[in-house]
Amino acid sequence: MEYLPGEDMMTLLMRKNTLTEEEARFYVGETVLAIESIHKHNYIQRDIKPDILLLDKFGHMNLSDFGLCKPLDCTNLQEKDFTAAKNLSGALQSDGRPTVPRRTQQEQLQHWQRNRRMLAYSTVGTPDYIAPGVLLKKGYGMECDWWSLGATQYQMDHITYGAFGGVDCW
Repeated sequence: MEYLPGEDMMTLLMRKNTLTEEEARFYVGETVLAIESIHKHNYIQRDIKPDILLLDKFGHMNLSDFGLCKPLDCTNLQEKDFTAAKNLSGALQSDGRPTVPRRTQQEQLQHWQRNRRMLAYSTVGTPDYIAPGVLLKKGYGMECDWWSLGATQYQMDHITYGAFGGVDCW
């Protein structure tokens, strides 16, 4: 890894206390490009947070700390992999929610084998930035990185502008 004599985003936020809207847009924009880059190679970072966003000597953002990074095989990923099974019988549970058909152990094993490379199941990440899908333990994909970036952006905006204080969220 190249030497990055700048600081991390967390240190920058603590040092400056406020960022201009232009600075925040610049840093979030560069982070979006970094996340898109790893997603194009079918990896998820799973721990996006200000501490791992490093600045180089020119002030450009670099993504670091790939210790929790996971490769995904997204070639066969379909929308149905993220949705609950359809309730064809119309039966309801006592609380009014539709019942989900039970799978046999063989069906559960086949489903797990088919999806194990398309979704991640480990509960990993930093609590302040972790996506709800990670906590649900039903499998998650690249969306967890976007959630974490949103939490990071909120922190930038909250520190900078006081809980969005009228600033447009572009």
